[in-house]
Amino acid sequence: MHATMDLPPDYHHQKTLDLSKPNVVLALNLAAIPLLFISGWLFGHVINFLRPFTPFPKGIIGFLSLYSVVGLLAFPLSIILVLVLHELIHGFFFWLFTRERPRFALKSGYAFAAAPNWFLPGAQYIVVGISPIVVISIASILLAWVVVSGLVPYLLFIATFNAAGALGDLLVVAWVLKQPKSILVKDEGDTFSSYAPGIN
Repeated sequence: MHATMDLPPDYHHQKTLDLSKPNVVLALNLAAIPLLFISGWLFGHVINFLRPFTPFPKGIIGFLSLYSVVGLLAFPLSIILVLVLHELIHGFFFWLFTRERPRFALKSGYAFAAAPNWFLPGAQYIVVGISPIVVISIASILLAWVVVSGLVPYLLFIATFNAAGALGDLLVVAWVLKQPKSILVKDEGDTFSSYAPGIN
């Protein structure tokens, strides 16, 4: 099955996942904080395995000391760039499956890419959902293997922040995986609806 703008006549609404509520947005952002540390630890050790690099020489203070003052000041810009890249990757895969320009938006506490006029098969939607964490994580690790050592901490930051920020994506993917393989998913950015055959 392919992405379609017309819901098949035998398909009916099954479930809705709404991540737009302020309390949900707050919960996701708070939950991302411990994930930030877990991701940093994980990526630091993966990179260290591929290329000798001590990610945490003196705890968190030592970790921050890896960055220059200019680098620390550039963190807000880096965060914005990671957010943009993350959503562009979502958008690319939406375009790949629909051949229509996706919708991008920035709201309080989060950004998103969406294809609100389309119904995507579950398998395609899973690809859309996990693509940023897969692409950016792999690219960061491989680049850390070959770039000059001074850039490694920045790649570690990019991989770490992106992974922590993908919590919402992973939640939606898990929601899709719990449903029948035959479902179609409509993504309106922060609200997700699933449709399956023969279910009213």
